[in-house]
Amino acid sequence: MTLSEIDEGDYIFTPEETPSQITFQVYTMYKHIDKKVQPIPAQLPEDCHIRRTISNDPLLTINSLSFNLPEFKPTKKITVDWMKLSNVNAKGFLLSEEEKLFKHIMVINEETIAFEDAEHGTLKEFYFDSYIIPTIFHIPWEYRNKPVPSGILQKVLDLLKLKIAAGVYEQSQSSYRSLWFVVLKKSDKLKIVHDLQPLNRITI
Repeated sequence: MTLSEIDEGDYIFTPEETPSQITFQVYTMYKHIDKKVQPIPAQLPEDCHIRRTISNDPLLTINSLSFNLPEFKPTKKITVDWMKLSNVNAKGFLLSEEEKLFKHIMVINEETIAFEDAEHGTLKEFYFDSYIIPTIFHIPWEYRNKPVPSGILQKVLDLLKLKIAAGVYEQSQSSYRSLWFVVLKKSDKLKIVHDLQPLNRITI
């Protein structure tokens, strides 16, 4: 192959032409030194340390189990239809008492299961400190996001409202704006994906 340079740091790889080959071109961008990720040796500031605070043993709050397991009774969340969709013990791997135990654990812990986005929530702040990303002096980036197609605009707005209601998203006055885009999952639901790669250039 022969290598030749064109404008703006692009390179063209061209194989030698033979009677049995068709010439083709592959474009690639050379990353300049100022755009490469450079690790910075530094110590994590004291105010950026994550402190864990667990005042009580979480195992003490676990619901106790009875030796005489009751038969499954549907609840508001754990319904008969939901249990059928869960396909519990479909291959018969569990014993009948083990299957009953699984269903009983699901029932007594139904409040900890999120069935909707608004029920997801986040970790409580009194367990862990908020994460702080230390940076060096730089110019904050504000990348322009790709426009959302008008056909799915309302669905995207509804998804954002669900994220805000669940506490995953919140209002921000930050000088940064990262790229994000929406993808369609197999379940015909939308998912927001965030491009956080630029953080690698300034974190220490």
